[in-house]
Amino acid sequence: MKKFLSYLLPVLLCIAMGWIASLLQTSALIEWYPTLNHSPLSPPAYIFPIAWAILYVLMGLSIGSLISRGDMSLVKLWLFQLLINFLWSITFFALRSPFAGLITILILDVAVLTYIIYAFARRALAAWLFIPYFLWLLFATYLSGYIYINNFDSTYNAYAQTAPATATKSITYTLPPLRYAHDALAPLMSSETIDYHYGKHLRGYIDNLNRLIVSTPYEGLTLDQLVVQSDGALFNNAAQVWNHTLFFDGLTPSQGEIPDGLEHAIVRDFGSVEEFRRQFTQAANSLFGSGWVWLVENDKGELSIITTTNADNPLRRGLNPLLTLDVWEHAYYIDHRNRRADFIEAWWGLVDWEQAERRMLHNQQ
Repeated sequence: MKKFLSYLLPVLLCIAMGWIASLLQTSALIEWYPTLNHSPLSPPAYIFPIAWAILYVLMGLSIGSLISRGDMSLVKLWLFQLLINFLWSITFFALRSPFAGLITILILDVAVLTYIIYAFARRALAAWLFIPYFLWLLFATYLSGYIYINNFDSTYNAYAQTAPATATKSITYTLPPLRYAHDALAPLMSSETIDYHYGKHLRGYIDNLNRLIVSTPYEGLTLDQLVVQSDGALFNNAAQVWNHTLFFDGLTPSQGEIPDGLEHAIVRDFGSVEEFRRQFTQAANSLFGSGWVWLVENDKGELSIITTTNADNPLRRGLNPLLTLDVWEHAYYIDHRNRRADFIEAWWGLVDWEQAERRMLHNQQ
């Protein structure tokens, strides 16, 4: 019984710490984390709790394999790294500080590597049980570093301080109103998804944009101008406001037929509406990671389908977007979990074709 407890208690302690940390992360995961620019290698959100649950069990079994033999030499080091692990959740998520989170996880890397080195000298099994945890931490360190560099880089701040100021009037960017009620798209898109995706994610990008643009040369620019001219964290948030605005504006609870002008252009450039839908669906299903799928028009009025990752926007390529599909996981996780294909199929029943045609610059009707 004593030997069994020596394994069970550390595992339960790890799981308890992880559970408490997850409670502290909830608000940030809903309102803040999705507004950041993530690495293309970032796995789907549902992977993280599964991975951490497995790793917490392995962590507990590692120290348990030593305690069961009466070896208490590494207990303090094991507890120290578990505490740093918990602090990383606090600094990165609860405090919403990518810089503090990056520093904390680097300290954790050193602590875990030290534990593994000493564990090999005591019992190889204890060390091997920790190696998957260490490899996962290295990956998490990369993801944290990517978020810090691509959302809160000092390069942009330095430029903002030295670039010549422009005499422009400050603009406060606001949440664009929806043309339909939050529950009007159900059952194809639930009111809960609208509440979170529109009410929290989009609002988060707008709040970040209004905060980041203060005292920069970009104050007073329109959203279109910001998307084309800005970089770094300012671009990420400005483009996500632009992208989401088009996405929500392109939905309708009362879908009609495709207008003649848009249908003519689609048939001309894709062969048929069915072929256009097939190609668009394939592009949406095939896009790895987070991003957008667009129907765009070039300066000759020709239509094409393109995909962009993260916050990238066709305006930066001189293209005119007619409609877009958000394939970031937060767009569909509430209604469809990780089933992107089901979300895409539902989206086709909500597309506002009239809005798409109104955006055409070369309407040949």
